[in-house]
Amino acid sequence: MKLRRALPAAALLPALLAISACSGESADSGEKQPKASASAKSTPGAPSAADKAAAEAERIGAMAPQTLEKATLSGTKNGFEIKEVAKADVEAGRDMKADKAECQPLASLVGGFTHIPAVSVEHRSLEPTEAKNATIGSMWLASHSAKNAQKVMADLRTSVEECPGGFKTLGLAYTSIESVKAPALGDESLGYRITNVIGKQSVTMTYTVVRADGVVAVFYGVNMLTPKNSALPEPIVKAQLEQLG
Repeated sequence: MKLRRALPAAALLPALLAISACSGESADSGEKQPKASASAKSTPGAPSAADKAAAEAERIGAMAPQTLEKATLSGTKNGFEIKEVAKADVEAGRDMKADKAECQPLASLVGGFTHIPAVSVEHRSLEPTEAKNATIGSMWLASHSAKNAQKVMADLRTSVEECPGGFKTLGLAYTSIESVKAPALGDESLGYRITNVIGKQSVTMTYTVVRADGVVAVFYGVNMLTPKNSALPEPIVKAQLEQLG
């Protein structure tokens, strides 16, 4: 099965990638922030997208994009190889819309973003270094003002409670949403399990979401052998929070 190789190649649309492998910003400003990119074109003399994002972060008291990048894990850590995700794969999940308004916070996380636009986001894929570990997944950090980060968490909790039957987005069905225990880390945390159904096959994913001041850290894992053990291990979550400082 090629799941271990295929899934970590992208942080987005995890269930679709898993099935394929096995079968063969800030709301404070009132609008979405421009995407920071080294290759972004700008008018001569005008601030770049990266400069605008940095200025917005300073305005609302969020972690700056460059600081967030440096504070995001990479390399080998706690039994996982952590790699950056290609920008094209990241952007593929932006603006995913749920067919039910109450489920939108969950749909946004499926796409790799928070439903309240962040100043900046860093994505990483996680692949186990030991053959006996069947859990693979992704993580991303979203930089917000403290106020918006708190709202992201509150809205997610409400969404898990009000959307147990799931939702549809991009022709994919997500069902059986239930709360699970999350590690008591950061300023607050929550966990939930969600199942993606494609045709007659299903993939169960476990999400762990932790807030540290204005940063919302999202971790999701998939374990095709033992779905209930699909949460990324606590040491990874703890290591990331420690690096945030």
